[in-house]
Amino acid sequence: MSAIHNLAGALADHHEVELVALRRNRDQAFFPLDPRVKTTVLTDQRKHSHVSDLDDPLNEAWPLIYPNEPTDKKPWVGRLAEKRLLEYLATTDADVVVSNNPKITILLAYAEGDFLKVAMEHSRPAQYGPHIRDARFRDAYPKMDAITAPTPDELETIARHVPGVSHMLAAQPNCIPAHASQMSTGENKVVVTAGVLKAHKGFDDLIEAFSTVAPRHPDWSLRIYGAGPERGALRRKIDETGSNNQVFLMGPATPVTPEFAKASLFVLPSRLEAFGNVTVEAMAAGLPAICYDAPHGPRNIITQGEDGYVVPVGDKEALAEHIEKLISDDDLRRKMASAAVANVVRFQEAATAERFEKLVEAMRARRAVPRTATAVVTPQGDVRVRVDGLAVDAELVCRDTRKKAADVVLPFVGGEALVPTLGKLAEGDWQLLVRAAGAELPLRSAGCDTLHILGLEHPRTEGPALSLLLPYAYTDGTLRVQSRVRAQHVEVAAVEASAASIVVHAAAWGVGLGAGSVIEAVHRKEADKNFTFPVKPGADGRFTATLDNAAAARLHKGGAEDVWDLWLLPDQKSPRVRVCKLATDVLVPMDVFTFPYPVVRSPAAPAPAAAETKPKATGWRGRLAAAPTAVATAVGGTAHELRPYFASNGQMSLKIVDKK
Repeated sequence: MSAIHNLAGALADHHEVELVALRRNRDQAFFPLDPRVKTTVLTDQRKHSHVSDLDDPLNEAWPLIYPNEPTDKKPWVGRLAEKRLLEYLATTDADVVVSNNPKITILLAYAEGDFLKVAMEHSRPAQYGPHIRDARFRDAYPKMDAITAPTPDELETIARHVPGVSHMLAAQPNCIPAHASQMSTGENKVVVTAGVLKAHKGFDDLIEAFSTVAPRHPDWSLRIYGAGPERGALRRKIDETGSNNQVFLMGPATPVTPEFAKASLFVLPSRLEAFGNVTVEAMAAGLPAICYDAPHGPRNIITQGEDGYVVPVGDKEALAEHIEKLISDDDLRRKMASAAVANVVRFQEAATAERFEKLVEAMRARRAVPRTATAVVTPQGDVRVRVDGLAVDAELVCRDTRKKAADVVLPFVGGEALVPTLGKLAEGDWQLLVRAAGAELPLRSAGCDTLHILGLEHPRTEGPALSLLLPYAYTDGTLRVQSRVRAQHVEVAAVEASAASIVVHAAAWGVGLGAGSVIEAVHRKEADKNFTFPVKPGADGRFTATLDNAAAARLHKGGAEDVWDLWLLPDQKSPRVRVCKLATDVLVPMDVFTFPYPVVRSPAAPAPAAAETKPKATGWRGRLAAAPTAVATAVGGTAHELRPYFASNGQMSLKIVDKK
C-alpha cells in the first residue's frame, strides 16, 4: 500500500489523482498520503461512524464476482462494496484506472467505461490460490490495457502463464520517496534489517551469520525491526548463538526509515521477496545493502559490487563473509553508500511518474491500432489477412506458438497481408499479430473464410506433397493459422469399421508403394505389442489396408487400455510415414471424423505354451513378422472394443479397451 500511496503523490504533480478504497475500518491511514490526492471510501466499517454501513444487509452478503477466501465464514468484502465499486467505475470520468489488488483486478475486468485499465501487481501472481489466480489469468488479464510487475523476472513468469497478454506487460518498480527523512553518517557501527518476523524472511540465518562475525567486531551490533510469529524462535536463536550483547530484536517501528539513519549497513536475508521496498528505503538513507538472491526483487535493486551484494539464498557463510567485508572496510562501505543513494533514484517519485506516464502513452497508442482481422483462404491456398484502418508501415507477424521457428514478418499493403501457402510457415500453430505503434498486438478474429480449402488439389505439384494453411479463431478470440506441411504424407479418405475388420482407404502422397507395403501399428508404451497388417495398392498412390479385429484384440490384456498409432511402411528401405487426416478444412479432425467401435468377444481359451511362440526378430522384417496372428495371446471369456480415431495431431490411431 505504501508504494501506491507514493505513486499517487508522484503523479499528483501533473495529474488529478484519486484513491478509491472498498472499505474503511480505521480512522487514520496506515501510510502517509499526499494531501493533493483525493480519497473516496465506498463502505465504512467503523462502528462509531455516523455513515457506518454495518447495518446495511448487503454489507455481509456474499459478492457475485469478488473472490473472498474459501475459508471465510463471512465476506471480507461484501456485495455492498462490490456493487458500489462497479457503480463508481461505470460513472467515473477517469482516463486511467489502476487496480492495486489482485482481487480488485477481477472486478475491474467487469467494469464498464472507456478508461484504460491497469492491473498493477506487487507480489507474485502465480503463487495465489486458484480461486484468485485462475480468474485473474483467464478472465481479467485479457481485458486489461496493461499489466505491471515490479521486476522483469516477474513479467517473464506472467508471460509464461498467460502468453496472450505478453504485449501488455511493463515493469513498474515500487515507488519509494525521493528523500529519506534522515541520512546515515556511516559512523555508527550498526547493521540493520527490518520486516515481518516470519520464517521466509530468513532472520534466523542473519543471526547465525552475524554471530560468526561478531566476536571479531565486538563494537558492532545487529538491530532487527519488526513483529511477527517468529519472534520467540529468533529470541532462542540469539540465546543459542550467544549473541545477546550484539543482536537485538527492536520490535516494530512505524515508520522504520528513521531507524536506518542510525546504521551503516543494511542486510535483508529474505528467501522470498517480490520486490523489497525496505531495501530501497535503506539504500536511499545511505546504506549499502546485502541481500539473499530471493525471487525476484534484490537482484533488480542492487548493482552487484557497486552499491551492495546479492548472495545465494541460504548461503550463511557468504552472508557472513560480505557482512564482515563491509564492516571491516570503512572506505569501501562509504563508497557503496554513496552509490546506493545515487542508484535508487530510479525508484523514486520523478522516475516513477515518468515511467508511468510513458506506460499510459503506450496504452493509448496500442488502443489506437486496429486489431480486428478477417482471414480468407485464396483458391491457391494462401491466406489473405485484412485489417481496415492500419497505418502504412504496419506489419503482420506470424509467431510459432511452440517457439520452435523464427517469426515470419510480412508487410501490410492497403490493410492486407498475404501469407503464402509455400515456403513461409513451417508445420505448427501460428499466432497472427500486427506490429504497429511500437508494439506487437494479437489480431482478433472477425471471421475466417476457408471455402477454397475444399477445392485445393492434393498432392501438390509444387513444393511439399501436403501444404495447407487453415486460419481459425482461437478460444480467446485471437486469430491463428494452423500450418500443415508434409513432404511425404498419407491421407485417410475413408474408414469402414465392421465386426470382423477395420478397412482404411487412404492415399500416399510424395512416396511410392513398393513390395511388401504394410501399415504398422506402433504401441505408445509397449514395443512388443507393435504389429503390422497388409496394404493393397491401387491407382495414383491410393491403397486399402485391412485390420483383422480378432487378431488385434488378442494383443489386448484386460484392464488398462492399449493405444497404437498407425504408420505406412512403403517398402523395406524407406522410412515410415504417418497415416493422417489433414487435407481438410476441419481444425480438429478427431471431433468430426468418427467411426463405429466394433466389439470382439473371445471365448475362454488357454494361452499358448511359451515353446509355441515364434521367436522375436529385429528390424523391419521383424515388425512385419510380428503380425497379430503370430504373437496373439488368447484371453478367456472377454469382450474388447476397438476404437479407430484421429488423435489431436490428426494421426490415425487405434485404441482397444475392455467392453463393459
